[in-house]
Amino acid sequence: MAQADLAILGAGAAGMMAALAANDRGRRVVVFDPMANQANNFAISGGLFPAAGSRLQRAAAIDDSPQAWLTDLRSYAGDSVNDRICQAVAQALPQVVDFLLDRCQAPLRFLPDMVAPGHQQLRFHSVTPASGASFHAWFREQLIRSPSILFNRQLPVIEFRGDHFLLTLAEPGGLAQRQLQVPQLLLAGGGFAADPEMVAEFIPDMAGALNNGSPTQDGSTLRLGRSWGGQLWGMDGYQGQGHTHPGGATRLGMSIPALGGIMVNDAGLRFVREDLGPSALAPHVLRQHRGMVLEVFDGAIEAQLTNHSAYQQAVGAGRVLSADDISGLAELAQVPADALVETLAQVTRFAQGRARDPLGRAEFVRVLAAPLKASWVTGALSHTQGGLLTDSDGRVLGQDGRPVPGLFAAGGTAAGLSGRGADGYLPGNGLAQAFGLAWRVAQALR
Repeated sequence: MAQADLAILGAGAAGMMAALAANDRGRRVVVFDPMANQANNFAISGGLFPAAGSRLQRAAAIDDSPQAWLTDLRSYAGDSVNDRICQAVAQALPQVVDFLLDRCQAPLRFLPDMVAPGHQQLRFHSVTPASGASFHAWFREQLIRSPSILFNRQLPVIEFRGDHFLLTLAEPGGLAQRQLQVPQLLLAGGGFAADPEMVAEFIPDMAGALNNGSPTQDGSTLRLGRSWGGQLWGMDGYQGQGHTHPGGATRLGMSIPALGGIMVNDAGLRFVREDLGPSALAPHVLRQHRGMVLEVFDGAIEAQLTNHSAYQQAVGAGRVLSADDISGLAELAQVPADALVETLAQVTRFAQGRARDPLGRAEFVRVLAAPLKASWVTGALSHTQGGLLTDSDGRVLGQDGRPVPGLFAAGGTAAGLSGRGADGYLPGNGLAQAFGLAWRVAQALR
């Protein structure tokens, strides 16, 4: 019977990070991902993660720290913050940057132009180009190239034996079986956003919403951990996406409101303070007629999005309208011109400080000017934040509050940094937890 130190179920951000970090510590690692041929959430994400206090930030003269990021998280998410892991994740992320640069020679860079709601500092990192597809491809290449990490695309049958896990794999043709015994198992699959029944049970506000995340978020690894006594936490928490194009193939990205953009419904009227953040916007967008709204901005804002892959993909897909004046934009978008003219006049007064926004938005950044831009967007469910409750090292906690022996979780399978609806999702939380908690798992392995 073959043996290893760690088996990982799922090759997304958390699974691959844990595999590389554990292998760097000399652990024998086997990664299983039966859905490896499908784009997972990491691959279709923006590929951005915060690492407050990283050396790349310091090199860019940004004064930041893990504690400052935690302050932003608590200000944004309130009492829904997952205190069991947030401090550990915050401290781990600068170490993740060092590991990727020094031990993996990753093409990692700091993004000096990535403004995000809820963050008081520029603190996002990614590869070049900044996209989940590029970042995922780099990780997958490292995983496959490593001679000491085994990567298997089969789905094993897993038995929990109390002090170890027994994984059984069918040989091609099904005539024989192979078995693997491991003392430690990391559940690193996706969440449950692609499981309509679980969404309806735990997040009824988003039941039936477009899932613009990966179909690999089927909840299977979460159910497995639950069957072994794992405790759940924050199951109503999720990342919504209020800037998604109908059909879900493209999106605008999260930065437009922070740069001065606004949203109107098909009557040409604003309906929400747009600076809530992309996740919290999603249910507000879905409540509008047809569940669609028009995001309005201008050429000066567009000029600041040249390095934003999501926006550039939207432009390439023909999703962005452009006009020289308000009437022309209203005609293209088929919204009432008089209403849109009055809405933009109001926004101008807000931006100039001559009036206060009744919806509660404090900062409008700029007066929108020609050429004007717009795009129809809808609300979507990107990924879930609830999952198996863990300690600060990713150990799954049972119903009695004690760790389930040898069982770890990170990424979409584990409870996230904050819960309770969409409001607590600070941009970047998903990859922050996936990378930070996976790093902690790798350091905690026996």
